[in-house]
Amino acid sequence: MQRLQKLPIKIVYVEDNEEIRHLTAEYLENHVASLYTAGNGEEGLALLQEVEPDVVITDMEMPVMNGLDMIKKIREERPDIPIFVTTTYEDTLYLTEAIKYGITHYIYKQSDPARLLDSIRDFFKLIHNSFLTMELTEEGDILSVSDTFAHFLGFSKEELLHKPVDSLLVPLNDVKQTSFLSRLQTFEQVENLQAVFRKRSGAEVLLSGAGKLISENENNQNIYETHWYPIECLLRSHREITERLQKECYLKSLMQLHAYISQEAMRSSDIETFLQDILDRLPTIDPDLSGCLLSQSNALALRNGTRTADIDFDRLFPVPIDLENSEHEKIYLPCFLAAIYDKMIFIDDIGHLADSPFKSALTEYGIVTLVSIPLDQTSLASKSVLTLMFGHHQKFDKEELDLWQNIANTMGFGIESINLRLERDALIRKLDTMAHTDNLTGIINRYRGVELLESEIVRAKRYEKIFSIIFFDIDNFKKINDTYGHHMGDKVLIKVAESIDGALRSTDALIRWGGEEFLILLPETSLHDAVHLAQKLRKRIEQRDSGIPIPVTASFGVTEWDRDQSLDILISRADSKMYEAKREGRNRIAY
Repeated sequence: MQRLQKLPIKIVYVEDNEEIRHLTAEYLENHVASLYTAGNGEEGLALLQEVEPDVVITDMEMPVMNGLDMIKKIREERPDIPIFVTTTYEDTLYLTEAIKYGITHYIYKQSDPARLLDSIRDFFKLIHNSFLTMELTEEGDILSVSDTFAHFLGFSKEELLHKPVDSLLVPLNDVKQTSFLSRLQTFEQVENLQAVFRKRSGAEVLLSGAGKLISENENNQNIYETHWYPIECLLRSHREITERLQKECYLKSLMQLHAYISQEAMRSSDIETFLQDILDRLPTIDPDLSGCLLSQSNALALRNGTRTADIDFDRLFPVPIDLENSEHEKIYLPCFLAAIYDKMIFIDDIGHLADSPFKSALTEYGIVTLVSIPLDQTSLASKSVLTLMFGHHQKFDKEELDLWQNIANTMGFGIESINLRLERDALIRKLDTMAHTDNLTGIINRYRGVELLESEIVRAKRYEKIFSIIFFDIDNFKKINDTYGHHMGDKVLIKVAESIDGALRSTDALIRWGGEEFLILLPETSLHDAVHLAQKLRKRIEQRDSGIPIPVTASFGVTEWDRDQSLDILISRADSKMYEAKREGRNRIAY
């Protein structure tokens, strides 16, 4: 039986579990050139310095130094080395952070080691196929070429050296494009070169490649290194480009959602409408995407869910999740962990969830991937967790996770902004009420009353309307205070204000003018109607309230506004009429 050719790479494999390390290492040793193992991150870093591997495979949760800390240090020293993470569902907390540091791929430990090897082979496929290499001067002369590239084109290396590369290219006259060499001269490094090469036999072949400026020769000329890939790599590249375009459209939709949230956060005045609108927009980004918001204090409780999704969120979260009770930890991941650790958590396969009604419901609704993101709400005691649900397997990268985190942060900012605006508006209303309301009786005070009277004069002049005022004063009020005390006096004022205010129209205004004096503004009311109302009010005050053991009466002065009459004259006339009523014996009306 023919033995499989080993992958010509060196791997450092870091895993603290001896049984898992032994089984996985045994498989990998049969398929790669060199394998070195370590039991923790510190040993892994030492091996990295010693053997300079092509690949690092690491566990996450380990003693001495965990996988995440090791990845951080590796990225400082060797930012380009591929890192493959083997993880368990419990490592979810660390996996999100690891992706942000730029790991190459992650795979669950429960998977067959062959899947891990396939991922590594897949990653190196393009590198293995990059045997078509060529170095060029800035004039386009071939400075060096790999044996395989020369053989691929049907030439010897010697035949191609110092030959213009243009002599090997088929002009694309029907395509308006810049030659790959011009692009290299402009950008110095290009990842997506394309060119049609002509073989010695006359056959034409389309190659895809990449190139970069690597040095200068003794004549101060730039030297460019290029790598070219045959058709199978081009097809793969095409698929990757297509996937990337789709990904870019998806990321663009996320950026547009973020911009929309930012705008709404600044102008919305209703938190529930703000949040519901965002959640209902999720399926426009991805038809298989829905989401919900869970409020967090001592427990996670459902707050909002995507209304356009065919999901019963009340069934998923029938009761609040107690954050202080770890019994829910396995059932409600990742939202439980996101709330506990205040970090974004995801699981890309709900099959790893513990069996529960929650998992059964997710499966029934076709949910495959879950992401939970705590909202950044620094000034609020109660926080929220945004949970996203994908109906397909979603592999995440740093760019996408960062965008989702920004979206969640801006949602949190929006909640805080709206809350602050609501608090500000409530305070303004309170201050306005305090400024315009009499503290004792709760009716309009004199300051606000003058504003209303002046405004009514302007309105009456503009629209040629009439209005009247009633000025009244509680009779013998000083005697009530002296005999029964100020507490009883205050009670009389409150009861009179309540009695009069309850008999007025919504357009009328009862004003405490000062002490025991009151003024009533009656828009679009004639003198005759105002006098009729004053009679009703006089009788209303005269009727003894059960809470006041003494008789209470009031004297009224009524007047109608004359056109071009000033406010001072109008009030003076009403005041004079009121005193006329007092002189005539009190508890009566003068007009």
